[in-house]
Amino acid sequence: MKKLIYSIIAVAVMFSCTKQPEYKIEGNIKGLNSGSAVLSKVVDDELVTVDSVSIANGAFAFKGTVDQPEFFVITFADTLDGIQLFLENLNITITADADSISGANIVGSELTTRFNTFNKDLLAYNLQFRALYNEYIQANMTGDAARVKEIEDEYTSVEDQQNAYLEKFVKEDSTVLAPYIALRYMSYRLEVEELEAITKNFAPELAQSQYVITLNERLDVMKRVAVGQPYVDFTLNDTTGNPLPLSSMIGEKYILLDFWAAWCSPCRQENPNLVANYAIYKDKGFEIFGVSFDKTKEAWVQAINEDGITWPQVSDLKYWDSAAGKLYGVRSIPHNVLLDKDGIIIAKNLRGEELGAKLAELLD
Repeated sequence: MKKLIYSIIAVAVMFSCTKQPEYKIEGNIKGLNSGSAVLSKVVDDELVTVDSVSIANGAFAFKGTVDQPEFFVITFADTLDGIQLFLENLNITITADADSISGANIVGSELTTRFNTFNKDLLAYNLQFRALYNEYIQANMTGDAARVKEIEDEYTSVEDQQNAYLEKFVKEDSTVLAPYIALRYMSYRLEVEELEAITKNFAPELAQSQYVITLNERLDVMKRVAVGQPYVDFTLNDTTGNPLPLSSMIGEKYILLDFWAAWCSPCRQENPNLVANYAIYKDKGFEIFGVSFDKTKEAWVQAINEDGITWPQVSDLKYWDSAAGKLYGVRSIPHNVLLDKDGIIIAKNLRGEELGAKLAELLD
């Protein structure tokens, strides 16, 4: 009998030692008596449902496990608001009112508490941007050029302050928030050296985080298409559906690889500058190779005609999933890459007067 008891105890101990860590979320939304709660994670910038449960008298519960702390969102069928949190294998309690779900009180996750503090700080900058934008519109409408210039300078100042805040946060934080914030808010504007310095500063235990892995993958792409590197070839269809490889353009002229889209206002604002420089330099050894991030051929072709674009254009009409965009690590548009006659990358993101000055230096 004693041996049997000891065997049972041993099995119980072994089970308790090997039990998978899990999260338990218990929520209560006052005023939301029925419906469903959906737990989702972000995969390739899309919300993917992980679990869905019914709501009874405002209460709902999720249970599961995560390999690493990750950003999740809880949404509700009866409202557009959602609850953001960094999900860990912990017991988490959520309480909120139906009319202010985004301001939910979340207890049990220090990581989420810190994340919410970060979001409040970031909101303060966003409110400043919004106020300046409204003033900018008003000043433009009244023709107050002096005030427009002041607002532009103020906007740049606030932007610099926000960037400094982000860099300080990422440098000082030792949790998964650091790579998450670097990936979401900083990676699109950082150069290779800056991004590499940030990734080297992450705590070693974060190496398997999806955010660190994604940042390192982005860093690899950025190094591959950095200034001084040879171009990366690709082939996409032109507006008539015929395949046109970038390599077919290399050899005789400087090539500006221009990533843009019909729906991108800054791109359309830059197009007159491209048209003007193309008219000056196309017979002096300059060519443009346009890559559209459009979704439909109709919008793409219409923008080409409206903006007077006459240089070669290609697209796979896959929006941000553009194959060429991924090869060149494009995270925002307009984006351009200048290649010399041998296909070596010699400059990036030349816009406005900078492009004209560079072309004059090379070709005049």
